[in-house]
Amino acid sequence: MADKKTVLVVEDEAPAVLALGDVLKGEGFEVLTARTGKEGLATAIVKHPDMILADLKMPEMGGLEMVRELRNDTWGKDVPVMILTNVSDGTVVEEAQEAGAIEYFIKGDMHMEDIIARIRARLGMEK
Repeated sequence: MADKKTVLVVEDEAPAVLALGDVLKGEGFEVLTARTGKEGLATAIVKHPDMILADLKMPEMGGLEMVRELRNDTWGKDVPVMILTNVSDGTVVEEAQEAGAIEYFIKGDMHMEDIIARIRARLGMEK
């Protein structure tokens, strides 16, 4: 499947990684995972996923720092990044947008159908 889209999930909480991975795979996406921002950055730069879903608070390097570093890379400056986090602070939301995140979801408020729909829309995919 040459047109199969790849999503990188950068999240330090194992249950969230499993849940997101299972849903994304069930929707036909190839899924890559990383447990820290540092690992996520390295994986993204090497594997070039079509979309990145990242948490903000992680060991070694947080999601915001990861996005900022990613934007310094020739390839990484354009990859779509969605933030999935428990942080609902308006200042942090603004910082994420300024860093280049295209979407910001609060984990407790999100519905997987909405996430999948937004990923598909951002990647120009029809269901």
